[in-house]
Amino acid sequence: MALHAFVDESKRRDYIVAAAVITSGEVSAARRAMRALLLPKQPRIHFRDEKDHRKQQIVTVALDVSVDVRIYVCRSRRSARENCLSAMVPDLVDVGVDRLVLERDTSTEKLDRRVLYEATRKAGTEMTYQHDLPHQEPLLWAPDAIAWCWAAGGSWRQSVAGLATVIEAG
Repeated sequence: MALHAFVDESKRRDYIVAAAVITSGEVSAARRAMRALLLPKQPRIHFRDEKDHRKQQIVTVALDVSVDVRIYVCRSRRSARENCLSAMVPDLVDVGVDRLVLERDTSTEKLDRRVLYEATRKAGTEMTYQHDLPHQEPLLWAPDAIAWCWAAGGSWRQSVAGLATVIEAG
């Protein structure tokens, strides 16, 4: 079964990268489920901007559409993104992910491509990867919600902890 991972980060405390893993056959239905959460005239969901009752609704759907959730934590800010991505690739390969979609951030895209190129070669995989904008790819809203919940701690962290595998990335 082919798996796709959708990835976003949180920089709230530690540097956290979350991957929502979705079976390729469920991607279209998952997109519809995430789009159904949009309010009128809302172009995308950005979890931190939502009210608490909406956050609970969004994270529930994000977890429902995900067959697996991986969270990569780097406690040091030094090379944090690089460390998380380098840890993420072999881990996702091990669980069967063959396609990776990251939220586009022009300030990190060059670094991402270098790190992902090196990590996929080292892992011996031909995993494809791309960057998309969150208003174009609604499945990026799932890891946004998951990363935010993990970073927030407390009951928010508990809401995702049951499905999440946490990997220390440095």
